[in-house]
Amino acid sequence: MLSVVLPTLGSKARLGQSLPGLCRSLVDLEARLSEAGSTELVVVDDSGEGVAAAGLTEALASLEEELREVAIQTVRTERNLGFGPAVMRGAREANGSHLLVLHDDVLMDAGSVDALLQVMAAAPSVFAAAPVLSRPPAPASPVPARVIRLEDDWLCVRDGSAEPPPTESLIADQRVVDIEVVRSAAMLVRRGEFLDLGGFDRLFGPTSLEDADLSICARRRGRRLVQVQGAEALHLDLGDGLGDLLEAPVAQAVAARNRLLLRWKHLSTRADASDHLIGLWRVALEAGMLGDRETLEGIVLAVDRLGEMAESRATLSGAAPFRS
Repeated sequence: MLSVVLPTLGSKARLGQSLPGLCRSLVDLEARLSEAGSTELVVVDDSGEGVAAAGLTEALASLEEELREVAIQTVRTERNLGFGPAVMRGAREANGSHLLVLHDDVLMDAGSVDALLQVMAAAPSVFAAAPVLSRPPAPASPVPARVIRLEDDWLCVRDGSAEPPPTESLIADQRVVDIEVVRSAAMLVRRGEFLDLGGFDRLFGPTSLEDADLSICARRRGRRLVQVQGAEALHLDLGDGLGDLLEAPVAQAVAARNRLLLRWKHLSTRADASDHLIGLWRVALEAGMLGDRETLEGIVLAVDRLGEMAESRATLSGAAPFRS
């Protein structure tokens, strides 16, 4: 069984554009799966106020009769938790053996979902399979004009045009490339393994870099992350998700905080920690001289979560202890 986990703040505009297409994909996918499996949609209302119910009801009312047969489960959080924790709530309530995590403004057709499922079924070594993510008006230009890479467990953004072409391989007749970071906007995982690994760490709430952390944790276990070239997802990029609703200075401070927390959680040697601490002093000094308030606030916010970070780091499976 496949469970699609869809966290949302209840925007009628977003649900009105994404839900009909998503339901159509699930109906078509059930026809492809036949008796081999079934699907459900788990909508996580993360507004904390139940506002998604109105948007969901309105979107469902506009659907054709056939699409209303989709199995939909609604999970409501008691307060706004943020994207990662909302996904975790949905994952625990889901019934499927596999989870397809989607942003509520991302569209995928049944053929693309089926391609991801084929890869996961044929390759036990793969932790997560992702589609090629594109933005309107046409899926001809993939999202990463820039490429996110993990270098020594540190998040780096590189110019995509300067990157060598990826090496393709075949899994279940699907062309795949290995990737270092799986995007939370659209990814397929096995539910049991996702939960066993800890899923999205609430340390990074409300948003930003929870997918990079998950990717590092999976790679520590020797698991593969792949992008399936024959699967596509369209990111409508409607611009009113949680990250967009944060005021720009707040979003910048949270991003700076999470970059530090990611680095601290995955430091592996005392030498790395020492070098990083020296570099952090320089960053703080330069930010103070330049009046870069967001960077300074990010450092303060990260220090405030040191205890949580240490607890999170202690749960890492296969994490190398600090050594001289």
